[in-house]
Amino acid sequence: MPKAIDLSPEQRFVGLFIGRSGSGKTVAACSFPGPVEVLDFDGRIRGILGATWLSREAISYEFYLPKELGLVDKLNKKLDGYQMAARVGQPLPRTLILDSLTSECFAMVQQALGLTHTLGDRNIKKVGKYLGQVAMAGPEDYGFEAQATYDIIAFLRSIPIQNIIVSAHIVEKYGKIDPDNPYADSVPIGEKLSVRDKIGENIQIYFDHIFRFDRRELNGRINFFVKFRSDIARTSYNELPDGEIDVSGKSFHEMLMSYVRSTAEVATI
Repeated sequence: MPKAIDLSPEQRFVGLFIGRSGSGKTVAACSFPGPVEVLDFDGRIRGILGATWLSREAISYEFYLPKELGLVDKLNKKLDGYQMAARVGQPLPRTLILDSLTSECFAMVQQALGLTHTLGDRNIKKVGKYLGQVAMAGPEDYGFEAQATYDIIAFLRSIPIQNIIVSAHIVEKYGKIDPDNPYADSVPIGEKLSVRDKIGENIQIYFDHIFRFDRRELNGRINFFVKFRSDIARTSYNELPDGEIDVSGKSFHEMLMSYVRSTAEVATI
């Protein structure tokens, strides 16, 4: 049985990178050591083109269309391939990225609709709820989404790859100004993942780190920032600073490890 005394920050990284679209999540994830493989559900891998400091020759990606026939089987086959490679001693990527959880959940609902609904023709009755020609998701579809998502994240964690990173979008979380007054106005009270609430809460238990990314214009230039601690962000690296850190134009992984290594070196002096 492994001893906790032997754990080190660089042995394994399992992180959830959150932020709004364009906040630098994918670029930050792709800065981790290669080979890097991206399971691209967003279809926005070209967002890394502006990050000239990335080693693009070390990054591979595969795009997953939401309505692609047999998408779940295709994804499971991909993940099974990693497990098989590990068992027979074949090389694995050092970093595996699922980009993003938000689009993956949407894709799972689309897959479920293909199983629970049929549009039919004049002689065949429709199965499932429709509004016009649009299939409306119901309890079974959402159940499929949740279970498939939990299975995928658990599978990712089980693969012996050094760095597992999942990205997710965020939205504002609303609550009553006066919780005891049912007629009180609702106002923003924080942030939450842009997925169904139950999935958004449950999924967080799988990650050692949740980093919050943001972008803002300063003096006519777009700058990128990260927070390691907030109402939703957290980390098991005690060495990381509080507050907002500017990560513009630099390798996020190198910056991250510089904090961890420098503290470890001081502790051994």
